[in-house]
Amino acid sequence: MNVVIWVQYDTVATQDKVKGQSLLKPAFAALDKPKGAINIVGIVESVSMPINRLPNVIDKKDLASIDFDLVLVTGHDVDLAPILKEAEELGLDTDKFVLDRTVLIPGFTLEKYKELRHSDLSILSMGWWAGIAYHKLGLPELSPTIGMYTYEESFINFLPEARWHLKKDLHFERTEYNHDLGTHYPIFWNDGTQWFMNGYTNDADAFELWNARKNKINWSNVLVTMHTSSPAVLERFNCLPYAKKACFVPFETDLESGFYVDPKLCGGNLLQAAEGIATGDVAAYDVWDLLLYGKKTRI
Repeated sequence: MNVVIWVQYDTVATQDKVKGQSLLKPAFAALDKPKGAINIVGIVESVSMPINRLPNVIDKKDLASIDFDLVLVTGHDVDLAPILKEAEELGLDTDKFVLDRTVLIPGFTLEKYKELRHSDLSILSMGWWAGIAYHKLGLPELSPTIGMYTYEESFINFLPEARWHLKKDLHFERTEYNHDLGTHYPIFWNDGTQWFMNGYTNDADAFELWNARKNKINWSNVLVTMHTSSPAVLERFNCLPYAKKACFVPFETDLESGFYVDPKLCGGNLLQAAEGIATGDVAAYDVWDLLLYGKKTRI
């Protein structure tokens, strides 16, 4: 496999290359199977860094004349969207651009990633699961339920008519303080469902992004996710009219939408264990099969 490394710096002033490339080693270990399968054919920098310049760097414009199978994008908390835009302007195959954090998800293949990228997947989640998955994969955020949470009962009542509820206006209720983050966050109501938008620091941004993202939902390809410790809630969730759905639970179940995850893997915290499925840190299920087909494939 011929690989180009694309080094993305947050700002021109960023000189901490060790931090910027911290995932390169494990990313190459994940890709380099069998040993010797990786051949580095070029290194490019998003911003030219005259100080402590990396060796063997080539100009981005020269990539059009290089034969490569994959461009591995590395850096600190990289946003893939502007890089794909730049690659398209350079006449490059954007399907070959993948974040280093993405290839670390167990079961990664470029074929599955291409299929997922072109599927326009919308994830409706009770908590941060959707936002975590979108960020880890560098995918367009085609869902309003990012950076927020609601309660089990509210989410179960919201889902059967989600499309109808989302046509209604969002109404600001109040602001609360997040002690963990040390910030205030807004709380909104949407047609009877209360959303705690603790991923936002002001109501204006939350309101704007909710409205922008709800209009991008691809209703022909929706995955709904939640977590619960209640078998009764799982049974109700399992009856919802969605082709792809996953409810993470701390008990074994034969229900198709019930995904058992051991909270002990995350210090007894079911929420963190469920989110670990999205990041690949909890290797219990093939997240690619889940996102693409709604399948419960154990690893």
